[in-house]
Amino acid sequence: MSDMMIDIVNHNLDKAQLETQPFNHWVYNKVLPENIANDLSELPMIPPSLNKHSGKRDTYNSSRIFFNKENCEKYTLFHDIANVFNNPKIILQLSYICGRELSKGKLRIEYTLDTGDFWLEPHLDIKEKLLTFLIYLSKEPGSKEWGTTIYNSDLNIYKKVPYKLNLGFMFMAGKNTWHGVSKQNIKGIRKSLIINYVKKNWRNTDELAPSYF
Repeated sequence: MSDMMIDIVNHNLDKAQLETQPFNHWVYNKVLPENIANDLSELPMIPPSLNKHSGKRDTYNSSRIFFNKENCEKYTLFHDIANVFNNPKIILQLSYICGRELSKGKLRIEYTLDTGDFWLEPHLDIKEKLLTFLIYLSKEPGSKEWGTTIYNSDLNIYKKVPYKLNLGFMFMAGKNTWHGVSKQNIKGIRKSLIINYVKKNWRNTDELAPSYF
């Protein structure tokens, strides 16, 4: 991993667009170096095969892809990205942006592949997640409709986050941070990174990224 990759991410994170309604969230026009985002998008990963989607991410527990020690050793790309978001400079920068201390947390990154009638019901992230940062990775026709749906406190739709390759969407768990993925027919594969900084007492340690800092 080169310092250039960290510098590019650092530069892109400086361009955060804060939106305060219906809860504080940040949108990034781009996050990763363009070639890295393309490489992630083109990984030959196969989405899980399910007869029925429940509206919950944990339906897919047996086939979820995490940037854990095993996968970071298998894929250099995973290793390099984990190192970027474990870098103290990036952690300090994200802490400054969101106003929450992240340096004592642990890094958890998931590569998601959603297709067909996949959906996620409106939900709140658990309090053990200090920060949630999504990076969208698909560039297929129709993918612009695949963004995360944000809800008002009454669970009426407020807006849908724009979806495009390398766009970032970030927020913190809270009492009003309702979000999900609206029901739709996804023709293709909706790919994303879900980056979380989680509390140290995170139970599923096999999901955590290795740190070399």
